[in-house]
Amino acid sequence: MIATTNPTPVSAPVPLVSAAPVAAAPKVMKNELQPDWGMGLIVEDDAKYWTLYFERAGLKKFVKDKAKVLVPVTLTSAEMTALKSKANGRSKKPRPEGSAKKKARAKTAPKARFATIADQLVAFEKLFAGGFGGEAFLTDERGKPGAEGKEALKEGAIAFAKKTLSKEAFANSTPAELFENARLLLKATNIVFPIEGSIPFAGMDEENRTKALAALKELLHGTGDYADRVEAFAAAITLKDSKGTLKAVTWPFATVFGALFDPTQYACVKPTALSLQGLTVGLPAEKSQPVKAEGYRQFFAVVKKTHEALKAAGQQPRDLMDVYSFIYRTHAEKVAKPAAV
Repeated sequence: MIATTNPTPVSAPVPLVSAAPVAAAPKVMKNELQPDWGMGLIVEDDAKYWTLYFERAGLKKFVKDKAKVLVPVTLTSAEMTALKSKANGRSKKPRPEGSAKKKARAKTAPKARFATIADQLVAFEKLFAGGFGGEAFLTDERGKPGAEGKEALKEGAIAFAKKTLSKEAFANSTPAELFENARLLLKATNIVFPIEGSIPFAGMDEENRTKALAALKELLHGTGDYADRVEAFAAAITLKDSKGTLKAVTWPFATVFGALFDPTQYACVKPTALSLQGLTVGLPAEKSQPVKAEGYRQFFAVVKKTHEALKAAGQQPRDLMDVYSFIYRTHAEKVAKPAAV
């Protein structure tokens, strides 16, 4: 009788137990069409775009109004800590003893995603109707000449690089202006993940900024083989994370400045995508190799052969930045298969 007349519901405390969400910022989402990407941490949030770091797919950028496939996810504190750790390039979860050996035994040789360039072009056309000259590619990837702000995309970054990092700019700008322009260029595209690029770059002390500018000038305007200059540039850059720990210079960081400054001659390197592209065009390129001259030559050979194959297929990429987009986007995204009739 006491239980039936008690007005207080037994389940009243339950919301206090179950409602323990992680703080709203930073937000986490998942892509319903790409569940294998894992959870995505929002690392940049502006009026039009989200940039997320996915635990198994890396950096992805979405137009908010079109990102219908993204749904919010609530993580536990431990899960959030692990995801943020991955986004910062650190793993705090200890490996079980012997796990490295098991992983080595289980590792198999990578397989080409596309058997031929023709197959890859089919996927590219599904992503960007009309190819390199189509409205979709200009709007979402390349950018239109003369566009400003976020809509400028790679086209705007190329124009910015040519103006602010030219020989004349190095001769007439102050070190502070040059450094700020280099930082802005790192942020101008999503090629370099912020945690490996603009964030640690901005945190450089005065001595390392001076060294970085000297190395950047040599990279863009020096003499000698460009591959050797890429290696020297990477060796001269000192990057640290928020705790002061040294961070390795990545391939995208080491190659983005040259690729944007002169995309007719220099290529941007995303090692995983280029390694897989190498399998399609029949050229070896190890994705895990350090930033060295020989590695750049391998990756560049893959880009050049892809460029030649695209032209032979009747395509008209503007430069090697378009070739980069072709390689990276077709490997980074899964194209939906036609529905069965």
